[in-house]
Amino acid sequence: MKDFTPFFLVLFLILSTSSLIAQQASISGKVITVSGDPIPFVNIVLYDSEDSVVQGAITEDSGEFLFSSVSDGTYTIKASFVGYETFSSDVFALSENKRLPEIKLIEVSEGLDEVTVISKKPTISRKADRLVFNVENTIAAQGTTWDILKRTPGVVIRQGELTVRNTNVTVYLNDRKVTLSYEEIQSLLESVGGDLIKSVEVITNPSAKYDAEGGAILNIISSKALYLGYKGSVTTRGTYGIFPKHYFGTSHYFKNKKLNVFFNYSFNPLKRTQQTNTLINYRNSAGILAEWDQDIEDKEWREAHNANLILDYQLNEKQKINFSAIGLYSPNEFDFNRSATTVNSLTDNPFSIGTTSRLNGDQKNVAFDMSYTYDMQNGNLKLNTHYTTFSRDRIQSLSSVYTDNQNENFRNVRFTSDAFQDIEIYTGQIDYTTQLGEVAFETGGKVSIIDSRSAIDFLTIQNDAINGLDQAQNDDFLYEENVFAAYATLSKDINKWSLKGGLRVEQTNSTGTSLVLNEVVELDYLEWFPTAYVKYELSENHSFSFDYGRKLYRPRYQDLNPFAYFLNENNFFQGNSSLLPAFSHQFNINYSLANTYFFDVYYRDNGENILTLPFQDNVNQILRTDKQNALDSKSWGLDITHGRSIAKWWYFYTYISIFHEEETFLAVESNNVSYINEVDGVYGSFSNFLTLSADKTYTGEVSFTYVSNFLLGSYIQESTADLRIGVKKTFWDKRASLSITVNDVLGEANALLSSRYLNQDNRYFALPETQNVQIGFTYNFGNFKLEDNNRSLDKKERERL
Repeated sequence: MKDFTPFFLVLFLILSTSSLIAQQASISGKVITVSGDPIPFVNIVLYDSEDSVVQGAITEDSGEFLFSSVSDGTYTIKASFVGYETFSSDVFALSENKRLPEIKLIEVSEGLDEVTVISKKPTISRKADRLVFNVENTIAAQGTTWDILKRTPGVVIRQGELTVRNTNVTVYLNDRKVTLSYEEIQSLLESVGGDLIKSVEVITNPSAKYDAEGGAILNIISSKALYLGYKGSVTTRGTYGIFPKHYFGTSHYFKNKKLNVFFNYSFNPLKRTQQTNTLINYRNSAGILAEWDQDIEDKEWREAHNANLILDYQLNEKQKINFSAIGLYSPNEFDFNRSATTVNSLTDNPFSIGTTSRLNGDQKNVAFDMSYTYDMQNGNLKLNTHYTTFSRDRIQSLSSVYTDNQNENFRNVRFTSDAFQDIEIYTGQIDYTTQLGEVAFETGGKVSIIDSRSAIDFLTIQNDAINGLDQAQNDDFLYEENVFAAYATLSKDINKWSLKGGLRVEQTNSTGTSLVLNEVVELDYLEWFPTAYVKYELSENHSFSFDYGRKLYRPRYQDLNPFAYFLNENNFFQGNSSLLPAFSHQFNINYSLANTYFFDVYYRDNGENILTLPFQDNVNQILRTDKQNALDSKSWGLDITHGRSIAKWWYFYTYISIFHEEETFLAVESNNVSYINEVDGVYGSFSNFLTLSADKTYTGEVSFTYVSNFLLGSYIQESTADLRIGVKKTFWDKRASLSITVNDVLGEANALLSSRYLNQDNRYFALPETQNVQIGFTYNFGNFKLEDNNRSLDKKERERL
């Protein structure tokens, strides 16, 4: 292990330097209910002796607020929040740091049910390190939380995954990471009503507080209310395309003065299909040697059970503990793949291949998380521990029959394989935040331990030809990884300037061992990850900002397994135990006009980015898909975002991106030369949110998305267009809602992907069930304005499952 002296020395210097910052006069306090519960999001205004506004603030989740850099003088405080009486303090003098007595807000007698909530339009605001999409009480919040993410500026759904600027994102709920797969995240967020969401934060360059690994973050902030009692909801949804799919979910919340309990369960059985056409032209120096035209029908059956339990307990005014457990159980997963391949060869007579593949398996994913929080007078301390166990078993059986042009059987290929993967993750973390005069300071440390084992056994192989089955080897692969991290950040507002900087350091030790191949790959590296943010408010209508961050991308555990997984004997995926982590530098320059028009120029150097690359072996006529580190990877572009009300009942916003993407990789089937695959593209999203009735119980949406082309490793995706139309009706005093949505109205949401360069020439067109009608129903019961303590587990390591 490397010497940690530089690591702790830098951390000590950061802490020491921070402590020398001069203390200046500040005013702090806390807002609570009559029963003693803290109230977040309360509007706090500081007035001077002439009743002029000096500063404004909003309380944190703990109810705390702070005014810094306040001159000597006399002041008053006003606190206001919907559903409560406005509070005004007595006049007080300030000559040094002052802690005010607790402010107790009294609930208005008529209750929130009597308060008229005025519908607003969605707005976008820019902070030093993030863009905030505010949707609370807007038409944009009428769907599900998943719908809100799809409408969020800068978010693109690529191959079923959320992306920002062509990189995968991490989803957070109230600053807590959602530690599920993308499919599970979609299922979870589709069960959470958009009316519970306050805003979505798009953090393209996360600060040093966050793990160095990963790209942009989508942080979903929920609305807050503080009513005691019980509430619950049930949601059911039907999706009707080629096959009907149904979803059922229920959530339950209970709150009293000290205890918050949340439980959610969902059952998502489904049957789905995808039609794919693959065309491979195997070449030699003279031209096309053989043409393989393959039609694939893939069907999947799933019975996914999801459960989530969260307990929050307030020990006293300053201390709180919480326990979280999340589980996924998906038994009897079944995939059935049937393909028909026609082979036209210059050297052989034409023939065809009929292949069937069956894949049976089970999947379990369980995680436990416990944390302790201590609120101090001028800071916050948090301790956290976490454990995840993940397991997946798969049995595959494949059979291919070769027939000649006389329909005579001349070859049979069969095999059966049994594979499993077990992963355990342990983490421990400490975080401390405080206010050093007018400077906000955060610091902390984290330890992560990952232990993974994967194995595959080929039980039977019948093969009398040269094909990809020559790569079929039994193996047992062990992977261990230990990561030690520490960070510190400083932020300060100076007149029209907002400044924030941070540094994170991570020491990583990993070992990958193939027991059968007798190969060991060890990595040991200490890396530094600086971040910087600067924002300048030129005037009320003009602001500029700049940010920079260095990031890390580690390979997924599955990608490191040197196993071969077969679609058929001539087309397979293979892992790479020699994959290296990739490091990136990200730069952004932003300009905001009237807080309505936003212009973002970005540049990203992705370094040795991890790519998924198909390679065709023209001699043996095999298509192999590998994981490989790029030789170089870059992207840059201009993003433009704008929203406005066309009429009182019609709100429109658009997001347009003009971008360049390029990947340089080693063409291993083309004499190992380097090749640059690049694309210039345009992305446009145009969304219309409509209020269709005077009482606002009927709402609608018409959205259109266009992508000129896209880059996926060595593939270039052709243009796509996606039109979505939906309507929603709320009734029973807004306790129930019914929605109908038609997706991919034009049938143009899918496109051909081509990998054509040097001696490589293959393409495929996948047609999943994007064109469908979705009908959803949600009913809320109990005190459904109760605060929702739903959140997920903040563990970056689980994202690589």
